[in-house]
Amino acid sequence: MAFRFEPRETLLTGIQRIARERISSVVKLLERDSPPSADSIHEARKHLKSIRALLRLARGAIGEETRRSENLFFRDAGRSLSEARDPQALLETLDRLEKPSHGNSGLSAPGREATRTLLKEVRQEIEQKISDDFPHEKVLTLVTELRGAKRRTTLWFQGTVLQPVNEWELLVGTGLRQTYRKARNMVSQIQAKGREAFQDDFWHELRKRAKALGYQLRLLKPIWPATMASLVDEIDQLTSLLGDANDLAVLRRKLLERYANGPNHALAEKTRRNLIRLINRRKQALQSKALKYALMIYSEKPRRFERRLATYWDIWQPKEMKTEPDTSISTRTKSYGLSTRNIDSEALPVASGLHRVHYRT
Repeated sequence: MAFRFEPRETLLTGIQRIARERISSVVKLLERDSPPSADSIHEARKHLKSIRALLRLARGAIGEETRRSENLFFRDAGRSLSEARDPQALLETLDRLEKPSHGNSGLSAPGREATRTLLKEVRQEIEQKISDDFPHEKVLTLVTELRGAKRRTTLWFQGTVLQPVNEWELLVGTGLRQTYRKARNMVSQIQAKGREAFQDDFWHELRKRAKALGYQLRLLKPIWPATMASLVDEIDQLTSLLGDANDLAVLRRKLLERYANGPNHALAEKTRRNLIRLINRRKQALQSKALKYALMIYSEKPRRFERRLATYWDIWQPKEMKTEPDTSISTRTKSYGLSTRNIDSEALPVASGLHRVHYRT
């Protein structure tokens, strides 16, 4: 099934189902080929990140110790695969950087030739690293550990009591506000101090937080498909720009390290400086463009953003699924001047929803 909540499925059931499906998908990707392809590794890492976003979303209903433990497990699982993925990402960055449109067309003929030679050498080093450092043993161990993690999803909500009045708040609201707030605070800092005041690690952290929001909103796409899809697309644009900028930052560090104890003759040094200037220009342009997306995405206050989605969620539910009135949601709809009374769910873009019941796990 898709990475989203399904009609007539409780939030609790949906979160556990999605977690199990995502873990199963990672296992399949890692077992598809031996060794797994670069594309399989890339998809597996994305699935692992989506599971962490799911844990953050449901933070209000998962015990702190359980959430931290599971989050660390999936974080480390993703990092164990980064040895295979990160060099591949550098190769993709080199592909983009070698295109004349990225600024090297202004170099002299000898400069262009020296730059191509340097990029070729870097490419050969990266390709050799992919071959030498692939974590075969780690992949086998990880598959076994993931199967155990899948069984543990049944324990995520142990001891939690959910009722109609707190289901959204505990399973979505609390986590959604925090995910949105963390990134919004970072965007506010950039706006106040200027883009140049922040290092590459800061921008990379903003990307990770935006990624988490994107995954969480994908779960909620069915509540208003067109509107939610548009917002998710904008977040994808933001994270893509910041991802390209981060890849350039990693490549820049590699070039600096490569020449720290390497050749220092005039042509090599000039080539290195020219290439680093090209990388810096491109990286800054990407960050500048990304900031415009971020300012739009994070223009709302966190609670208002969450309440707006809570209103969509409440309207999305069919009448027959609302077994009890939910005062927490009616409060949210009031703040928008909306009422969910007498709304025919059949007239909405998606006429389906999730019911609220009492759970005790």
